[in-house]
Amino acid sequence: MINRVIFGIFMLLGFSATAQELKLTNTIKGEFDFMTTDHIGRLYLAKGHELFVYYDDGKLKYQYSDLSRGVITHLDTRNPMKLLLFYPGYGQIALLDNTLSRTRDNINLSDFGLELATLACASYDNGFWVYDPVSFQLLRYDQGLKITNEISNINQLVGAEINPNQMVEFENSLYLNDANHGVFVFDSFGTYSKLIPIKGAERIQVRENGVFLEYENKLIKYDPMNFEQAEITLPVKEFKALSIEKKSLYVLQKGQVLVFSLDK
Repeated sequence: MINRVIFGIFMLLGFSATAQELKLTNTIKGEFDFMTTDHIGRLYLAKGHELFVYYDDGKLKYQYSDLSRGVITHLDTRNPMKLLLFYPGYGQIALLDNTLSRTRDNINLSDFGLELATLACASYDNGFWVYDPVSFQLLRYDQGLKITNEISNINQLVGAEINPNQMVEFENSLYLNDANHGVFVFDSFGTYSKLIPIKGAERIQVRENGVFLEYENKLIKYDPMNFEQAEITLPVKEFKALSIEKKSLYVLQKGQVLVFSLDK
């Protein structure tokens, strides 16, 4: 059962609440479909086929657009210098630098027999992971597009029929979120490690102080050290997406993005 002790927003960000308060520092107006952030404080917003980058002062810095690839729904900012855009409907990966300029031609996953891949994420040393639901495989490629790790028969390995909706690598682990089962965790070599048995999350974020699971109207923090779960108190009641970076909380709402920070 989830520990019903409600953590304050300060606990969400991993700091003591002493002499601190959450402060609204920026409001960015506009209708956006997708939001994420990176660890250096940049905000990424997408509307249709367009991607925008805002700095921590709330000013638009860079813009990217590709009409031929449709709506942007998957962006991995693990390495802010080498962003990974995944277009599952086209089976393609685009790699962008910190100015949203292409670093190479799009990677066509059909060249590797992975045209039906549903998930992709960035990995260490400029590599990337791909999940293929047809063969139930996880594959890791290096920057030279050579396979370095291959995990077959995932359903048999984890003992469940999975249908993951998100994949992310953090430090030495790969996290595969499945709404029906929870979060499957693998090590950097692809060896299955454990299951975080919290079901139904629409999106997960992995940070130094825990795994955050996002739902339609709430956020749960899971501490992998002591296995405790707690619902987070949020400064808003309605949101489309959330993102957490160090001392900041980003909230995507209808018509705007709110940026909160801890202020002494």
